[in-house]
Amino acid sequence: MERAVAENLDLAWSQIGVGGGDLDLPDPIAFADVDAAWPVFRDETIRKIRDDEYQPTQVEIVDVPKNQLMVRPLARLQLRHRLVYDAAIYGLANTIAPLIPQAVYSSRWWRNQRRFLAPTTSWIQMQRDAKQFHKNHPTWLLARTDISSFYEYIDVGKLIDDLVSLDSPAWASSVLNGFLSAFNNLNNVSGIPQGPDSSGLLANLYLRPVDLQLRDLGFTHYRYSDDILIFGRDWLTLRDSILKVNRTLRGRRLILSSGKTRIIDRHSVPAEFEDIEKDAISYGVRVGLPGAVDELKDFFSRTISKEPVSPRDLRYSLTQLKRVRDSYGVGWLLSNIGEIPHLTREALSYLSHFHAERAEIGDVVADSLTNSKLAFYPYAQQHILIYLIFHGVAKPAAIDAAWKLLIDRNVASFVREFAARFLGRHSHLGDGARLRQEFDQEPDMRVRRALLVACYEARHCSNHFLTSIESSAPKLRITARYLKTNPDQIPLPSFHGVTK
Repeated sequence: MERAVAENLDLAWSQIGVGGGDLDLPDPIAFADVDAAWPVFRDETIRKIRDDEYQPTQVEIVDVPKNQLMVRPLARLQLRHRLVYDAAIYGLANTIAPLIPQAVYSSRWWRNQRRFLAPTTSWIQMQRDAKQFHKNHPTWLLARTDISSFYEYIDVGKLIDDLVSLDSPAWASSVLNGFLSAFNNLNNVSGIPQGPDSSGLLANLYLRPVDLQLRDLGFTHYRYSDDILIFGRDWLTLRDSILKVNRTLRGRRLILSSGKTRIIDRHSVPAEFEDIEKDAISYGVRVGLPGAVDELKDFFSRTISKEPVSPRDLRYSLTQLKRVRDSYGVGWLLSNIGEIPHLTREALSYLSHFHAERAEIGDVVADSLTNSKLAFYPYAQQHILIYLIFHGVAKPAAIDAAWKLLIDRNVASFVREFAARFLGRHSHLGDGARLRQEFDQEPDMRVRRALLVACYEARHCSNHFLTSIESSAPKLRITARYLKTNPDQIPLPSFHGVTK
């Protein structure tokens, strides 16, 4: 058992930092402290699993914007608990994956490579396959629907029953059972964690009865997580399928979103697959067709002219412009960065490619940290700080704003962590003592860790001080030991999947 746990913990550790939730909420030092002590950390984790001490004890729920109005809650687990959760699911993956029908495109497990297929590629493939199906069946109608608050309302008891019925490794099922039970007993937390990519495999297992039901009823359907496309010959038949699916979901404590459930007539179905124009542009850009970049620029111009701006179209435009290293979108982003807080990560990733060429980018990004609108979007503040750290931008106004964020304990902890790291790298005379004072008074352990690193970078962190932390603060022991090795440069936080 311990060998299997070790193998899956190693796999979980290798995947930390590359998933969607990790890009939204990266670690301020890219887990350099754990990396330096991984064998010891892993062995201690195995012991905790063996002794039944693996339940989550702290869960921070971060509201990540979906658009200007709505958010999705991501669970920010302590690293050890996140690794245990992922490792248990990886231990079950080879059992669960063959049970998921081919109609499901999300969280597909690649057994040989022991990893999930790229989500963007899988989503695009679903759109293409559904579009091709309608091309072959042009008289059929399409029902489109999704599930309200899917991950949050998954009934963990029913999910565990599903897992128990499988011929799967006992240790993995037991660990996951204990983990999810404890996770749901914490305040304001329910369902399964959003953020870890591994949760998608459990979500697919939970919706398997719906997939089998649609197959048995004779429908052709395509599903990506809770986004479901159902093709049928007539309106009444499709309506009946929706009602039957909804009854099945009610038995699983879920319900279809009434606002997003509709039946589309056969003439309007092609317009549902909005990637038709995008596919043509992408192909032209990829093979270098004349005029393809101009078509891309025109698509970007039309996207930003609409109110509100489509997040999906803007993401696509920036991704493609970044691919061809065209700065066409820079001017608009610099003028409107405060208006798209829900797209801050994607916008800054694009701007980053032109940072060295356009001096004004760093200035505008630094000034945006003082934008009063962004006080309501901690997610945006966090990624602005990451950008400033990554590119070494240290304008006085940004430093002042970072201090205000750090000392205000009403600010989200994940923002304050990056404010501390930014200040540690750009400290002036006397700042080290001030950071040390904040460390001594700080109750939040995540922020304390970032402050300890900041003190080190500000050269206000003696070996004697680190030794005292090592002996008196068990949760900071690994970080203190890492800093005692006198690293020349502490890794920077991941920035859109890139680390320095």
